[in-house]
Amino acid sequence: MLLQPPPSETREFQAVLPEWNPDVDDVLVCHQIREETHDVKTFIFSERYHCQFRFQSGQFLTLDLPVDGWKIQRCYTISASAARPFRATITVKRVPGGICSNWPHDNLKPGDEIRAVGPMGDFVPDLDTERKWLLLSAGSGITPLMSMARTSADLGDDRDMIFVHAVRSPRDIIFRQELDMMARQQEGMRLALICKNLSQEKSWLGLTGRLSSVMLQLIAPDLDEREIYC
Repeated sequence: MLLQPPPSETREFQAVLPEWNPDVDDVLVCHQIREETHDVKTFIFSERYHCQFRFQSGQFLTLDLPVDGWKIQRCYTISASAARPFRATITVKRVPGGICSNWPHDNLKPGDEIRAVGPMGDFVPDLDTERKWLLLSAGSGITPLMSMARTSADLGDDRDMIFVHAVRSPRDIIFRQELDMMARQQEGMRLALICKNLSQEKSWLGLTGRLSSVMLQLIAPDLDEREIYC
């Protein structure tokens, strides 16, 4: 069993550690790589000097990728929970022929350092209101919304939330097991997965086809009452 320190000790521990300042130290260290799907990986980073990494769910990092001798900047949304301030994760989909998206898949490994700027971005939720949410994403566009859902879960914010995610096939569902678990554990969360093609998964019980206005009205008939993040 993993024992968690009392909240008072956690706050004291966090108070001792400074926050990461990219103007002073713009380097993050890759500590772990996770296979999410057949063509998607999550890369887990932290600071070199045990700092807190503060961000808002929905924000992004700009990374310097050393591709073929060039430094190319690319923006990646942080997929981690903003309530866990000691790591940052990006979740990257491999793209056939992609110059930058394929570089982390083929080159980045635990222990590597990479230059980063951020976090930045205004696509962030208002956690102070009690409005119902509709999170709407497709493919790798799930990353900012996953950060929002993870943050909400970690904060015990059991608001009324519908998470709609569309993909090509069941094998392309990123974070599938975690989404299922979150929907089971959070009373206010409903998950709607939509697959265009069933591929080899004949036992699929979810929605099929392309997302349409009719389908969306069936999933969220109270659509006009919800704050929508797309």
